[in-house]
Amino acid sequence: MAAALYLPADPNPPPNPTSTLRQPLPRPSTSGELHFRPRLVPRRARARTHLPAAFGRRPPAAAAAERGGKDYYATLNVRRDATMKEVKSAYRTLARKYHPDMNKSPGAEEKFKEISAAYEVLSDKEKRSLYDRFGETGLHADYGGGDFSAHGVDPYELFNAFFGSSNKFFGDSMGPGRFHYSSNVNDNRGLDIHYDLLLPFEESILGGKREISISRHETCGACHGSGAKSSNSITECTQCRGQGRSMKSQRTPFGIVSQISSCLNCDGSGKIITDHCASCYGSGKVQVERSIEVDIPGGIEDGSAVRLTGGGSVDKQRGVSGDLYIFVRVEEKQGIHREGLNLCSDVTIDYTDAILGTTVKVETIEGLKDLYIPPGTQPGEKLKFAQLGAPDIKRPNHRGDHNFVIKVKIPRNISDQARSLVQDLAALKGTQGISVPSDGTSNYRPRKLERRKPSFFGKEENIVLGVCQESVQG
Repeated sequence: MAAALYLPADPNPPPNPTSTLRQPLPRPSTSGELHFRPRLVPRRARARTHLPAAFGRRPPAAAAAERGGKDYYATLNVRRDATMKEVKSAYRTLARKYHPDMNKSPGAEEKFKEISAAYEVLSDKEKRSLYDRFGETGLHADYGGGDFSAHGVDPYELFNAFFGSSNKFFGDSMGPGRFHYSSNVNDNRGLDIHYDLLLPFEESILGGKREISISRHETCGACHGSGAKSSNSITECTQCRGQGRSMKSQRTPFGIVSQISSCLNCDGSGKIITDHCASCYGSGKVQVERSIEVDIPGGIEDGSAVRLTGGGSVDKQRGVSGDLYIFVRVEEKQGIHREGLNLCSDVTIDYTDAILGTTVKVETIEGLKDLYIPPGTQPGEKLKFAQLGAPDIKRPNHRGDHNFVIKVKIPRNISDQARSLVQDLAALKGTQGISVPSDGTSNYRPRKLERRKPSFFGKEENIVLGVCQESVQG
């Protein structure tokens, strides 16, 4: 049986340690007593979180209500449960409405930037999830990743990416969510010119040439677009080292993402001007008046736009030029109106001409022409000149027709001789029941005609004495 070792208590025990640090070993005793060092377990450090105390302890709805910041859903005017299709549709409508090139009102550009920032967040599932849970603060918080806010996104690049452009940074070839950057950005915003042109009706149909005068910006001839007084007045930007752009890298859950943006110190030019040009005051461009000859295509419609590529303002520093957009307004023409490619006119003839036939002068787009009215022409019947309408812009050799709607005029007052002839005509046709006052007044109403037998005039019987009487204008 093993003997138990009994250790007497130390009459002078050491004081209890006040910290978790390892205590020094006691000095060995000369009395031969054994001493044991207790095993000290360090206290486990508490896990730290980067989330504010309020996050994770409150329901998402309560946290969102108190988060502050911007309401991206209200900016796009969509519900919180809006689908991706609804978000895209709202952005499409609002971005076009507030784009600075389309809306010149104060505050439009700032509104456009807010709309772009809201779409950048709500169109991304991960960003939208963070925003719904923690609000705008959650987009800036450090979750072991990077900054998910939308402030680093260029709203104009986002607009071009959404609506399609040659310089877009999102693309089908890049795959979903990929980034693409091109240093040769062909951005011509602010360089386009809009011009309203009023055309006569005939010119809109036949086409022609028109000389217009516009005011546009061109490269300054004194400094050749540099904006500097001389070449000695241009120095390299020290912040971007002449590159014109800066790179910012961020760590995200998907890895390190680098964002390239224009240098704010030199506005992306890579150069600093110390002494500005006296002609353009450093802008590199001057405003000039130019006359431009415009080809008006035949058949252009009211409200159409003609685009002249490169006809806008010129920016030599960026190597781009804007376009000239000519918005056409067509004057109305008395007696002729347009319906698609066809032209339409009304022709009023006497009832005797409708019965016997005649030839009348009518106005066309190519001048006066003779229109033949065949005998027995019906009220409302259409006669036409083929291939005398508006040409098709896409197929210039194809033209519409000029249609003429026939209106028959019935006189309210007729002479005794004319009345007698009408009565003879009625007797010849074998009709009865027509009463014509002898005083020649026009307040009579023809009774319902009775058709006893087929007459020589056939269907003209009711045209002269029935239908036409109802279509008389005062």
